Amino acid sequence: MDVGSVTSGSAVTQGLIGMQRSQAEISKSAQQIVEAGTTERENPAKNDITESLVNIKAQTQVFDASAKIVKSADETIGTLLKATA
Repeated sequence: MDVGSVTSGSAVTQGLIGMQRSQAEISKSAQQIVEAGTTERENPAKNDITESLVNIKAQTQVFDASAKIVKSADETIGTLLKATA
């Protein structure tokens, strides 16, 4: 679904935006973990992946919450369509 095709303030749009942002943050943290294990061997301070791992866990929860918002909005729209049919 194209986020731009839905009203900008709708629950579906906000849920999709949350999912996209979380996915981007997870990818960024994963890249930081990879770089810590490969390119920063001579600088032990940059090898600390704790923050990246915590961010991945937090963003996973944000992603799941956003997905639940999309699911709830979808179910609500479905119920409304059935009621008007």
